[in-house]
Amino acid sequence: MKMLKRVSCVVSIVLLGILSVLSLSCSNSMQENERTNLSNSKAATVPPEENRFTVEVLETKLYEPMELAVRPDGKVLYIERRGVLRLYEPAKKASRTVGELNVFSGNEDGLLGLTLDPQFAKNNWIYLFYSPAGKDPIQRVSRFDFVKDSLLLSSEKILMSFPVLRQCCHSGGALEFGPDGSLYISVGDNTVASTSDGYAPIDERPDRLISDAQKSAANSNDLRGKILRIKPNLDGTYRIPDGNLFPKDGSKGRPEVYTMGNRNPFRISIDQKTGNLYWGEVGPDAGKDDNTRGPKGYDEVNRATKAGNFGWPYFVADNKPYRYYNFQDSTSGELFDPQAPINNSPNNTGLRELPPAQKALIYYPYDASSEFPIVGEGGRNAMAGPVFYMDLFPSDARTFPEFYEGRLFIYDWMREWIMTARVGEDSVELERFLPNTHFAHPIDMQFGADGALYVLEYGTYWHANNDDSKLIRIQYHANNRKPLARASADRTEGAVPFTVNFSSEGTLDYDDGDQLTYAWSFDGIKIHSKEASPTFTFTKPGVYQVALKVTDKEGYTDEAKLEIRAGNEPPKISIQTDNNRSFYWNNHSFNYAVKVEDREDGNITAGSPQGNDVKVFFDYLPEGYDLVQTALGQDLSAVNANLKGKMLIKNSDCKACHSLMNKSVGPSYMDVATRHKGKDSKKALASKIIKGGYGNWGEVPMAAHPQLSQEEAEEMVKYILGLADPQTDLKPLPMKGKVTTNQHKGKEGTYFLTASYTDKGHNSIAPITTREVIALRHPQVDPSTCDASKGVMIRKDIGRVRFTENESYIVFRGVDLTGVSSLTIKTVPSKVTATLEVQTNSLGGQTISSAKLSASEKENKYTIDVKPSASVHGLYFVLKVDSKEEIGIWNTLDIEQIEFNQERQNHKVQ
Repeated sequence: MKMLKRVSCVVSIVLLGILSVLSLSCSNSMQENERTNLSNSKAATVPPEENRFTVEVLETKLYEPMELAVRPDGKVLYIERRGVLRLYEPAKKASRTVGELNVFSGNEDGLLGLTLDPQFAKNNWIYLFYSPAGKDPIQRVSRFDFVKDSLLLSSEKILMSFPVLRQCCHSGGALEFGPDGSLYISVGDNTVASTSDGYAPIDERPDRLISDAQKSAANSNDLRGKILRIKPNLDGTYRIPDGNLFPKDGSKGRPEVYTMGNRNPFRISIDQKTGNLYWGEVGPDAGKDDNTRGPKGYDEVNRATKAGNFGWPYFVADNKPYRYYNFQDSTSGELFDPQAPINNSPNNTGLRELPPAQKALIYYPYDASSEFPIVGEGGRNAMAGPVFYMDLFPSDARTFPEFYEGRLFIYDWMREWIMTARVGEDSVELERFLPNTHFAHPIDMQFGADGALYVLEYGTYWHANNDDSKLIRIQYHANNRKPLARASADRTEGAVPFTVNFSSEGTLDYDDGDQLTYAWSFDGIKIHSKEASPTFTFTKPGVYQVALKVTDKEGYTDEAKLEIRAGNEPPKISIQTDNNRSFYWNNHSFNYAVKVEDREDGNITAGSPQGNDVKVFFDYLPEGYDLVQTALGQDLSAVNANLKGKMLIKNSDCKACHSLMNKSVGPSYMDVATRHKGKDSKKALASKIIKGGYGNWGEVPMAAHPQLSQEEAEEMVKYILGLADPQTDLKPLPMKGKVTTNQHKGKEGTYFLTASYTDKGHNSIAPITTREVIALRHPQVDPSTCDASKGVMIRKDIGRVRFTENESYIVFRGVDLTGVSSLTIKTVPSKVTATLEVQTNSLGGQTISSAKLSASEKENKYTIDVKPSASVHGLYFVLKVDSKEEIGIWNTLDIEQIEFNQERQNHKVQ
């Protein structure tokens, strides 16, 4: 995501100079203003350190969690869409099912909403929004007694029921009480969006009722596409509070309506001091503006300080208008007027002339937002969380700090971020909350009575019991912070007796330094050691859960866990070659030999009976070296795969709707590959990824991805289609042989020689696979890909490094110099005269070569000899000048290429 604009190096240098001058000429009055500003509360303007928050996982593997409610006693109720009500009990550190409704859970329906009565501590009432099973297609809001931590189904009081079309989509379902005791109920527009190409769903044809949001969101006599506001009565009925959108007598519309013109207000929030209503509006799917239809899709965060019409399906975002569109003959009409919207649909049973449309508070499309660039790009599902006030939790140490006072918490299910918004009269200031913490599709959040923030995470896949779904509690530590436990082991698999060296390296306490106590359990039960880094021997085969618990001097604890598998020694595999292991050269042949040593299976060499069990491949991928290295580090099964497409998919939002083999809300990748096998579908499918689409796999639309280029989308399609028709030209190689680097055309690609072996397993321990990979990159190296640097500016955009001070340097780690006889350094025009030294293994290490670089008005290449050595080094390229004045922010030296030149001789494996 390009969330920040790039600033050129020249501009940066000029600004630095200007700022230096300004800093020297500050007036006394400016200094006085600084002192005045510093006297204000820093806590109110500066976000707290992220390490002052701890994220505690309370429960995992939830089945489609929807909403939660934190009870005054600290217990947490939460619902799952299939109809289950669960209760987390802190004392037991576990959840259990405490009630279950018989619900219709097709489409987006089910058990959707939960809230506690404001007087829950006295009356034990809870409210649920759900879709009753049965023939009647309705949604229902009911009150239940929740007594002795159990839901009494027989106590149900039905507040309201209303009919829906069970053909698809947009159910809403959130429940929330305001400070005056009013109950707010969000209801989606119950409209299929896919048949409108992601624009306004106003299809008025007789057989398309489900595709016309004018029947619901824009219909004053319909409860769908609204946020309702009612006052529950003691007998289970309700009354209408003052200030709703339409008169209480129902003469102009349903009196329960507080806001209309809502598409899918999935999560709502009430400011418990002001009574202001906030909600996230899940928006339409068009990826770009269309002159014949209207604006592209936006998600919204809205605020209602009073009842109003929020525009859907005629407007989106800051009242960007759609055009009237005749779906019968595909003709366009006039733009709708936000000051005087008109509902002329034959499906409208309410007012024709609607209240003026209100603008969204925050809004953003699939691509970058010019108004709110911090929100990023990609799929989107905006939701609204609570507004925080410190004095609602006056005595709890976990209460969030003053910085969050009056801030609205918002979150995005697809983009997996949480932000806070400081909302002014005419401005909104957004701040990322815990930017280094990953939230697996947050779906609801609420502050508990203890001042901590409780969050439900839905998990990766739609309609699934996700392993990464969870209930978490986020606590703030104003004074003493919880320690951070880290545990590691030098080995995690081995034959018995299996001796393992454990380490707590990385464990820290932000406040007490090293004043921690350690407790290691090597069987998950008994404490075996109180050392920081103990050694333990496992004498019996088995899978062991190892836990490290650390405790600070005030009693705060944290725990880290490892899994140890004792009973099967991993095989040892090696690829022997005296060829260079870092670079390839044109049409260069080299020999290799693979050896495998396995304690249980025996040793395997070329010609051994088990030789066929050793898989050896040599392949070339046109993707860049860095991409291949990243992929190999994560997934060594990527042999002959389209790595670029695979990595693009991995880093996108695709996983929210698709998986490799199983259907989610969208088809599996394998299903797509099978359907399109043998067809020339790459460009069409790539276009659908970019623009979005619907209809081929059901009614749920696929989100647009306008931020992707056509080339990137085609790479993604190439990977997906390749699943059903994998390339078969890559044949396994013998354990000993010869290969040639003759497949490349440019210098971006990578060769890799990989060898793997899976043993037979032992002592009931599963088989273990070991691999070794030699990845060979082009010998012309981009210096901006260095592993570390000091005193240089890295220019990845143009592939350069800029040396700006004496003894500045760049480092490349793990470079094999086997067969390398010289280096060629390419520099750009410069006024600097200097020496570039090549040092090995450490700064100040052995200098193996050096080049005298001259000031020049043209590009220069310097070739310097290197004594060949069959070993791997860290290479430090260190720039040295005769005097410090020769180099600085105005006089710099750029290197744009380093080439490793081959020694001309053949290498053989002995």
